[in-house]
Amino acid sequence: MDPIAFWDLLQKIFTSPNSLFGTSTLGPLEPLLITYLKSTPENLTAGNPVVIGAWGTMLAVADAFFALFIIVGAIQIMISNSTGTLTIPLSQFVPKIITTALMLNLSYFFCRMVLQLNNVLCGSVNANLDRFFQTINNGARITQGQSLLLYLGILILLNVLLFRLLFEAFDRLVLWNLLFVLSPIAILFSFLPHTSSVFTFWARLFLVVTFTQFVQFLAFALGLALLASFGQNGFDSLLLAIAMLFLVTKIPSLLARFSAMPVQSGQGIGQMIGTIVVGARLLSV
Repeated sequence: MDPIAFWDLLQKIFTSPNSLFGTSTLGPLEPLLITYLKSTPENLTAGNPVVIGAWGTMLAVADAFFALFIIVGAIQIMISNSTGTLTIPLSQFVPKIITTALMLNLSYFFCRMVLQLNNVLCGSVNANLDRFFQTINNGARITQGQSLLLYLGILILLNVLLFRLLFEAFDRLVLWNLLFVLSPIAILFSFLPHTSSVFTFWARLFLVVTFTQFVQFLAFALGLALLASFGQNGFDSLLLAIAMLFLVTKIPSLLARFSAMPVQSGQGIGQMIGTIVVGARLLSV
């Protein structure tokens, strides 16, 4: 075969329009990252019928055990009045019943409100994700040859990080659904002093899992601003993009240390509300 003709054939292949990986810079991966990095879809979480049904089942179980706890607590109070043994006073028992009952049955609205707040915060971050992906190829669609070099060269690392970021988004989605479904049981544990640490751990983990997305997206937006101010589209900008994505993927493990901190057994809804009241009084002084 003529070497010149073979070289011309290779040039035609490398400069032909991309047909293997979609029309965008990253093909089908790009819209997924744009969708799941910037927000948590409610149709896959708190608005999903399967998730709502599982939450309702756990709420029914928690309500049944809660009623049992109330009966046992009332019996203990009556026995203590006749025997003189120490137990929780009735003046504290009744408010705790009301608080726990409200938190149990309104956990769906509280959790969904926290999720919506996270989406609002992520939406308030000004970041053009499409422009970021376009800068990878200097604003142009990749050709057939460039797409091969993209997956065979140094950009393999970039795509690995993007896949990791996408998997973290789905992993966070599943974990949020699990914590949301278990919220009635977790709140139920706050009713008893010896199990209130379980509720504290759930509350920390739920807040960390929910707002990790906002911290990740904020770091991503700051990285985009840094790339824009960098003023280069070559090898240096690719390394900066890889470093930025590597940092974004590390944020969940960094924030996970907060939920793993040791908790005291006496922390529960009552102490949490009391702390809020004390803080409000101090701020009003």
